[in-house]
Amino acid sequence: MTDALRAPDEDRALVDHFRSVDSAPADYAVDRPSSGTNGFLITFAGLSIIVMCIRTFLVHSGLTDMPRDLVIFSEGRGKVVFPLRLFLIMFFFTYALCAYSNIWRRVFLAFSLLGKYALFCVAVDTVAWLLHNAGIISISVFGAQMISGLIALAIFPHTILRQAQLPPQGPLPLDPRIPLSAFLKLSGCLVLAIAGAAIALHVLYDLVDLLKSWAILGGIGAGVFLMQQLLAISTALLGVRALKKSRGHEFSPPTAILVPAHNEAHDIAATIAAVDTAARTYPGRIHLYVVDNASTDNTHEVAEQIIAECSFITGTVLDCPTPGKAIALNMGIDHITEEFVARIDADTVIGPGCLETAMRHFANPRVGCVGGIPMPREEKTWIDKCRLIEVYMRHGFFQVSLDGYQGVMGIPGMFAVYRRSQLIKVGGMVQGMNGEDTDICMRLTAAGYHSVADPKAVYYSETPASYAHLLEQRTRWFRSIYHLAARNRALLLDRQTMIGTFVLPFNLVNAARRAMLAPLLIFACIAGIAFQSTFTTLQWQPIVATLLGMSMIMTVVVCLVWRPSSVKYVPAYLVFRLLRSYFTLGSTLSLIYPPIHPRLQHPRLRRSRGRRRSKEARFSARRSDTLVTNIIHP
Repeated sequence: MTDALRAPDEDRALVDHFRSVDSAPADYAVDRPSSGTNGFLITFAGLSIIVMCIRTFLVHSGLTDMPRDLVIFSEGRGKVVFPLRLFLIMFFFTYALCAYSNIWRRVFLAFSLLGKYALFCVAVDTVAWLLHNAGIISISVFGAQMISGLIALAIFPHTILRQAQLPPQGPLPLDPRIPLSAFLKLSGCLVLAIAGAAIALHVLYDLVDLLKSWAILGGIGAGVFLMQQLLAISTALLGVRALKKSRGHEFSPPTAILVPAHNEAHDIAATIAAVDTAARTYPGRIHLYVVDNASTDNTHEVAEQIIAECSFITGTVLDCPTPGKAIALNMGIDHITEEFVARIDADTVIGPGCLETAMRHFANPRVGCVGGIPMPREEKTWIDKCRLIEVYMRHGFFQVSLDGYQGVMGIPGMFAVYRRSQLIKVGGMVQGMNGEDTDICMRLTAAGYHSVADPKAVYYSETPASYAHLLEQRTRWFRSIYHLAARNRALLLDRQTMIGTFVLPFNLVNAARRAMLAPLLIFACIAGIAFQSTFTTLQWQPIVATLLGMSMIMTVVVCLVWRPSSVKYVPAYLVFRLLRSYFTLGSTLSLIYPPIHPRLQHPRLRRSRGRRRSKEARFSARRSDTLVTNIIHP
């Protein structure tokens, strides 16, 4: 960037350039500081210690003979090793206590979480007792705990979706055309994974027992750990095959590049230059649209100067005075004339051949969106190194597994290609919530198209340069799963789509598991260290296996496949997973719960509700005008 283009307040913009109205959408989130999450963990630890002290006092004083965990009818079915149900009760109670709302909503939230969980626990224990007494099957206490634990992972997101202030159900053009073969592929791989895990547990019993002692297998059960990894590996092999076949077509139509930019003067020159370099080898015509989204720096001037210096593309810079990435994207879509639109973030640099590789998949008319793999630009900081391993695992392995059965739920907005006509058909980018990039893919799925994530399409994206940036980014990302599930409620458990049947429910349960991970480790340390005399059978191996274990082995294997030298970053990444749990917990605490008693309603909640109604009215009118314009002037 030249000195002439440098703004006086550039240093301030660089420090805080990542913050925008999307960091905490006013209608559905509050920007709570880290002290909210820290307060949760401190409160949780304190309450756990108090409850365990009370239990210990009552037992040693002879007043009562309390069980180690809240399991009823457990005679003859084994002993409690870890107080899992007590942990979940303490987690639910603490979450309700720290939720962003008034006291009455918190009380109702606590009764809802704990009441549903208590009913399921009683039902599980009663059924297990009846089956045991009838001699049909004996479900151990450990098995009953695990069943109730899995139920708790579903209760948490279910309660959030019912009580939190979340986006309303959006219009879904339901015309799913996911082929039966996709369901058969997933079902076949699941059967093979379960059978493989069962055989391994019986045939390789000594090896499995050794791995348990080394904290490689354990946590929620060796069989579950093995089954998860076998399922991911088998579907990934199918994904590699499907991608290779789809990538073999030749297809390079005229394409529009859409770059929304908010305070990106420091990065956008590299983004535009990379597009110009890509156009040198791309057979089709490329026109660049930069949408300056209410920037306070000189993003507009920098973009115009760099476009003027390009040799292989033409370009236009548009001004969008209203803050919001989705608003900027919709404005750009309205101006674009090309059928194919490649959305690229202003801090992203596409690699050589990225665009050609992505466009080949559109030779299939049922493909709705295509993305690639977001490699970090550098490997200098600990965040860069952890992000590299995360990309290999998330985009280089798990997304490929989803490709195996057309289960890709979302493509990151850093680089995503769409058909413009399909975008307009499903209503454009949603405004005022997190996860608009995944939301558009979900609505395309509901319209009968599927998304493709091809790791051969490589691009390079900005990695947070500070802890504050990382916190803002991950809180926004992890909060989006609840925004997406609420807006696309009609897809949830919809048996006509792979996303509704399996992927979205799995992501909701996984988000709950990730939010509970850090509190679980704190609770385990309290039980195993401070109350060791009470939980004498508690072992450290299952606890360590929850964090490390098979997931560590799979991480090492994936790194060896992609780049062996990256294995040295795996230890830092395993610690980073704990930090992700902290961010996930914080994202749930940033959700707004509408107060039950209107007179006690927080002023922020009153303002956000009014803004939501007015914003929805303006958005509905604006999208109606846009669709009419597109019909009259296609």
